[in-house]
Amino acid sequence: MTDRLTRDALEGLASSLSEPGWMTERRHGAFDLFEKLDMPDPKGDEWRYVDVRDFDFGQFDVPAVGGKGVELPAEVADRGVIFTDLATAATQHAELFKEHYFTEVPTDEHRFTALHGAFVSEGFFLYVPRGVEVELPLEAFHTVAPGGSVFPHATIVVDENASLTVVDSFRSEDSDRPALCASVVEVEARRGSTVNYISLQRWGRNVHHFQTQRFTGHRDSTVRSLAVNLGSTFARTQVESVLTGEGSFSEMLGLYFADADQHFAQRTLQNHAAPHAVSDLLYKGALKERSTSEYSGLIKVAKQAQGTDAYQANRNLVLSEESKARSIPQLEIEANEVRCTHGATVSPVEEEHLFYLMSRGIDRVTAQKLVVFGFFGEVLDRIRVPAVRDELADAISSKVEGSQVLEMSA
Repeated sequence: MTDRLTRDALEGLASSLSEPGWMTERRHGAFDLFEKLDMPDPKGDEWRYVDVRDFDFGQFDVPAVGGKGVELPAEVADRGVIFTDLATAATQHAELFKEHYFTEVPTDEHRFTALHGAFVSEGFFLYVPRGVEVELPLEAFHTVAPGGSVFPHATIVVDENASLTVVDSFRSEDSDRPALCASVVEVEARRGSTVNYISLQRWGRNVHHFQTQRFTGHRDSTVRSLAVNLGSTFARTQVESVLTGEGSFSEMLGLYFADADQHFAQRTLQNHAAPHAVSDLLYKGALKERSTSEYSGLIKVAKQAQGTDAYQANRNLVLSEESKARSIPQLEIEANEVRCTHGATVSPVEEEHLFYLMSRGIDRVTAQKLVVFGFFGEVLDRIRVPAVRDELADAISSKVEGSQVLEMSA
């Protein structure tokens, strides 16, 4: 049997990666934290209604060491862009990588980030030099074996007046054996840069997915993020935008569609630390059968962040009487010259809408699909990568056409 997630397994992993000593030291420090930290409190704001105190880490195998999962077109590499796996980054770009690796998300944030810091074995380092515009989306792929674990890490640095789009995909086959993914994404957008980051979570069933994304926007930067949750049995996604530079802008989009017994939890933070910055958040989710979701979002405005303009909206479409959605929008404002608005809705499908469509010769499933697409349209229309938009449209159709017909009492 493969070793489980123990200190001995950690040493074996570090040895197989042939990594520099400073990375191994960080691993051991992260594992020390993992052993000391308590599990997150479901009564606190950040993990409210998400009780993982009995989560069994011992059921997962050590992560495999394998393929790179990234590709870089030659014409992009010729312009000084670095897009490579962590092991290569640690040896061929040692100083630059060490300067930025694991700087935005601390390992002591909670037990899952600590375990990630101990067992991270795949992911990528991406650096775009000053003034370079990367037109084509760069893509990364992650998978996990049944009963296994994976700890992908992404460190992205986009220098001044550069631009980039990244599509980060998480996929696996359905399995009866549980698997674990604990992922960290850290993005630094320097002055005047533009970053588009898309996370596509389409794990097979029985995967437990934990992800922390943190975006730091410097002066006049633009950061757009899209967090998609469609697969896995459980997913907890934490997305944070930290606006440290005056005139910075953040767009945060989320799309989730849960069915069967899936449980999706989202936590967002719009952290305004500089004046005259703008953040715009829209998270939309649909739920059917016995699925559940939680959304908790905080707009935080520091005292010096005068002129802040922040918007937060979470909309949920409930497609069965057994599904449940909770939404908790929050404001924490210390400045007095701001414009901050937030709102949340949880609404069932109106039978009148379905009846109207069906009375014109449309079958029930197609009518439901039209209603759901109308609901998600506001998010889909803002996705700037056509291939991703088409993939999500197909996935939404498959969810609507699932094995159980969506029925709501009149």
